[in-house]
Amino acid sequence: MRNLGRDMSRIDTLTAGIAPSPFAGLGLSVIRTIASYAGKPVALRTEGEERRAHALTETKRFTIAPPVRLPLGNRLFSLIDVPDYRSLPELRPELRTVWIGAGPLPEVLHRGFIGLAWLVRLGLLPSLAFLASLFHRVSSHWRWGEHRSGMFVWLTGSDAEGAVAREWYVVAEGDAGPSIPAMAAAAIVFRCLDGERPASGARPAGHDIELADYERFFAGRKIGTSTREERVNIATLPLYRRILDNAFEELPPAIRRLHDIEKSIRAQGSARIERGRSPLARLAAAIIGFPKAGDDVPVEVSFGVANGRETWRRTFAGKSFVSLQEEGTGRSARLLIERFGPLAFAMAVVVAGGRLDLVMRRWTAFGIPLPLWMAPRMTAHEREENRRFNFHVEIGHPLTGLIVRYRGWLEPVAEA
Repeated sequence: MRNLGRDMSRIDTLTAGIAPSPFAGLGLSVIRTIASYAGKPVALRTEGEERRAHALTETKRFTIAPPVRLPLGNRLFSLIDVPDYRSLPELRPELRTVWIGAGPLPEVLHRGFIGLAWLVRLGLLPSLAFLASLFHRVSSHWRWGEHRSGMFVWLTGSDAEGAVAREWYVVAEGDAGPSIPAMAAAAIVFRCLDGERPASGARPAGHDIELADYERFFAGRKIGTSTREERVNIATLPLYRRILDNAFEELPPAIRRLHDIEKSIRAQGSARIERGRSPLARLAAAIIGFPKAGDDVPVEVSFGVANGRETWRRTFAGKSFVSLQEEGTGRSARLLIERFGPLAFAMAVVVAGGRLDLVMRRWTAFGIPLPLWMAPRMTAHEREENRRFNFHVEIGHPLTGLIVRYRGWLEPVAEA
């Protein structure tokens, strides 16, 4: 909060959440603590007023989506009881709303825990503490989902330029996440060795450790952090700038040119196209309108913008197919949605090594969410080569094999 809000004249709200990996192996003591306060009153500050909420029974959904990393899946977060509700307003007295939650997986177990917390809230059970050992055994054996963990902190308020929202993320791969809590102790030890002894006594440690202390430990592990900033006028920015935020500037110039679209742009080039040969692959390609196979096929792509959405018309040797791209909302927040008729694919936009990758995260047919294992398999990335925009798209499915693969280059065309 101190780092994100260092130049903010006012911080109105702080929302934060931790999303552990289902394979992290929560200790019995942690589960006992959560079970002891589940469904019980929690004193919160909301809109400047103190109110009584109930732990776990109040929920929100968030997506931990750092601009330069693959986001975690959208998660359900439940309100937890933490001392931050008292300590954070001491650091920034103008804080009007503070909400902090946890988003564990699998969600079905999380929802079961929430349901039991409601029994405590309604007075049907005195506490869930007697079930802590059972919860621990179940969570130790029922594990599925991404083996990744993360945390976010989201502030809203004002700075010299007006209203602003800022987010900080940390994402840890595999087993790296559970080591983060111990880093605070290690940071204090290093400070002592450097002659900076902390004052004695128990207190909030908001000024005893800096993010830089953590960064030295993150550097040697699969842990990364990033920030995002949004302003009231963000809707006027081009689509990919909105999704990538400051990571957009890390893209090579040739890629930025074709995604920095304010009105419309046209690009021409050449592509090599391969098509699947199975009957189902041919049928799928015909329904969507994918081009026929060929080498050095002339390509033209026109990008149109309206109401914050982009229409992509791809024309290969005179044959066109169209898709609509827009920013996701709800469970697809922070993702890029590409629509082909009744099919919609929610993809993470990831920048790494000067390349832009699109990674499928969700999909729907006629608005109905479908399991990811049923989705088409897609590989799509963009890069700069010889100062030109190069693309590679490959689409297939276990039932059809390869449907289409096309790769080539594009250059913007000056409008007359």
